[in-house]
Amino acid sequence: MNMPPRFLLEASAIDFRDLATRELEPVEVAVIDSGVDATHPDLAGRVVSQWTVEGDVGQLAVQPLGTGINNDTFGHGTAVAGIIARMAPNARIHDIRVLDARNKGDPTASLVAFRHILAQRLRLVNMSLAIPASQREPLYKLCESAYQRNQVVVAAKRNVPVTDEGLPAEFSSVISVDNHDLPSSYEVDFIGQGLIEFAALGNELTVPAPGGGYTVKTGTSFATPTVCAMCCLFLGRWPELRQFELKTILKARADGID
Repeated sequence: MNMPPRFLLEASAIDFRDLATRELEPVEVAVIDSGVDATHPDLAGRVVSQWTVEGDVGQLAVQPLGTGINNDTFGHGTAVAGIIARMAPNARIHDIRVLDARNKGDPTASLVAFRHILAQRLRLVNMSLAIPASQREPLYKLCESAYQRNQVVVAAKRNVPVTDEGLPAEFSSVISVDNHDLPSSYEVDFIGQGLIEFAALGNELTVPAPGGGYTVKTGTSFATPTVCAMCCLFLGRWPELRQFELKTILKARADGID
């Protein structure tokens, strides 16, 4: 019988808390969201670039901002980035704001942000949002390009499915995440049916809020950065891992290896 690769045996058994204390390679992590408050104590020094997508319809472009500012217009992105920073000390966070103060945005803004990430060769992408089905085809092509470049996209299932379960979460070229009530943020479930593959704890999480405080959040948006942080730790330990190998590790951790 063929044995699993050595890295899979180690990765499936290693304690995340132990892995987070080791000397790991830094990993560039893009957060496409409502922006990040880089002045929050939990994120100070962890956010290495900040951007916004702005412009008239049809002329949206990524604009650089000063680093170390409060770029969060709603509070969603700070919570997401805070989870990644807490769990993965090797994460270098790149903040790209595509949502406004109502947590809304032009659906093409995320595509513009995605193209920027591809050009920057950022290794991990957290998308705790769902892009409308009208953008399915261009989004699919971008996710395929990311897969081919070994840039890993971790995306959230919709909390309330509409015409889809969440894009790009439905695509096989990304790591898709649902919210399950697990004992801790250091565990992952494998979902054996449907288009969404994994689930993590996203219920009643205490997370950073813009302005320096904290709030409590629930939803797939907050389970997703948990899985993104897991991937960040694994890539810090084994930098050459590809997306399908990360999926294999996550499934092995969920199921256990005999």
